[in-house]
Amino acid sequence: MKSGLIDTFSLSARKQNEYYGFEYSGIVRVGKDDVYAFYTESDDGSRLWIDEQLVVDNDGLHGMVEKRGVVALAAGFHSIRVAFFQKTGGEDLIVSYGAQSVPKQRIPGEMLFQERPGK
Repeated sequence: MKSGLIDTFSLSARKQNEYYGFEYSGIVRVGKDDVYAFYTESDDGSRLWIDEQLVVDNDGLHGMVEKRGVVALAAGFHSIRVAFFQKTGGEDLIVSYGAQSVPKQRIPGEMLFQERPGK
């Protein structure tokens, strides 16, 4: 087991290609009040929580599959947690978001924080 800081959802710190998992936690900042869609595309399973609410459930043993969930958020900072596990075979994790005024895209590092700024 190892912990550390990263600025994006990446599997690059893995020590092996099979039988491992990652849990990412931090803060995500959204620019305005809106209904946001969050996506995880993974091989194997992944889940995404916003403010401790399960938004995307892409769990299970499978090839590369994308799942989507929506949540209404006020502008500002919200907790985010993503869990991912890899058993065997292909491996990848893509975490994206979008809204009515924001095209679907990977969550950029500048939206992610270790803790709320100013604390």
